[in-house]
Amino acid sequence: MTDFYLMTQYDSHTDKTVSYMQKYLHEFHETKHVFLRCHAGKGAKRATAEAHKVLLKEQTETSVKGLTASEKAKLRQEDPLERRNLVDKILREAAYYNFSKMYLISHYAEQIPKFGTLKQYSTDISECMHKGFKEAYRRSNKVNTTSQMITNYTRDHTFIMNDLTIDVWNRIR
Repeated sequence: MTDFYLMTQYDSHTDKTVSYMQKYLHEFHETKHVFLRCHAGKGAKRATAEAHKVLLKEQTETSVKGLTASEKAKLRQEDPLERRNLVDKILREAAYYNFSKMYLISHYAEQIPKFGTLKQYSTDISECMHKGFKEAYRRSNKVNTTSQMITNYTRDHTFIMNDLTIDVWNRIR
């Protein structure tokens, strides 16, 4: 995914770079099951914990009387694998990657030849504009924040403008 993202930042693309992007995205989708535990919601995690507990209880209640030592050892090895497989199955069914960002990036390869590079759709500039307001909120006392944020941001902006004016006057002289 990192390689895919870095390639989306290129200033220009060729058919080769677009095919690389498609390849990287395909590899991500082939291996994304590794992240299922991280992406599962609270309900799925609760369901897996409950299923794990039930299966563990069933396995411990299973009578091992009459089994040989090798059969008992084999059973002890199979039980954790069975529990792990059950948890993975539940997570695979409950966790998903069906959200807008994952859907949108699947269309990058067809959009680049039609509309050019993706940098023109970047939100970095507008995200950068939030920085001043975030800092102003951090400086507020969190009560009646709007007026404090505006005052703080305006003060900072005024100081910056005054510094620029002084720099211009110093260059003119």
